[in-house]
Amino acid sequence: MAPGTPPRTTVVCVMDDDSWTANTDNIVVVDAQRRRLVWIPRDLWAYVVGDRINAAYRRGGHELLCAALGELGFSVEASVVVQRAAVERALMDLRITVPVDRTRSYWYPMAPRLRLQDGGKFVVFEPPEETIEGERIHQWLGARRSADVTPPAFPDLDRIERQQILIRRLLEEGVDFSRVLDDSALVRLSDISALRLLAAVRVDWELHTFTQFEPETRDGKMILIRRRSLLRRIWGNRG
Repeated sequence: MAPGTPPRTTVVCVMDDDSWTANTDNIVVVDAQRRRLVWIPRDLWAYVVGDRINAAYRRGGHELLCAALGELGFSVEASVVVQRAAVERALMDLRITVPVDRTRSYWYPMAPRLRLQDGGKFVVFEPPEETIEGERIHQWLGARRSADVTPPAFPDLDRIERQQILIRRLLEEGVDFSRVLDDSALVRLSDISALRLLAAVRVDWELHTFTQFEPETRDGKMILIRRRSLLRRIWGNRG
């Protein structure tokens, strides 16, 4: 890639804490050539890491993260990694309405920074739409433990779907995503030209999830093992 040339693909990651030694809670590949965003489930096993893919950045930074994504068939040229606080600050004053396709109920920590095992509360989102702000945005984006009678087989895919719904709405409303980058201490860029690629993302881009995996248990924890490189469209071009 020539100096100053925007990368064709980059990966955006959000740490699950305010530390560069935390895991990456959200991993999204931004592909300018195909005009799509691809969410990568955090529990996918990365052989080059010897652990789940969400440990790649913590263990080996940009290089290991890109190598782990390469195992899945993604040739990623740059990375943008932000700490959790950067996203929380950007969402602080947001108030937005999201479509709700069905009743979605979850157990959620008593506050966004607490652990569910230390106490939780019941939260529910009812169709056809909900206007969310403050802690309700955190619940929409982060709730993992379903309270439904029939919970989803892969809770992280349900969470990813909610994230995609919100991102679609933010793009529709023309929300300025650059607010996430306001505090440089909370952001790490492998190549500053990656920001030009992110600025090019538009509402007509497709949103996908990498879903070609099967569950497996290793050392007492559930992981996802890749089957083959194929994408399933989750939200697509729906307005």
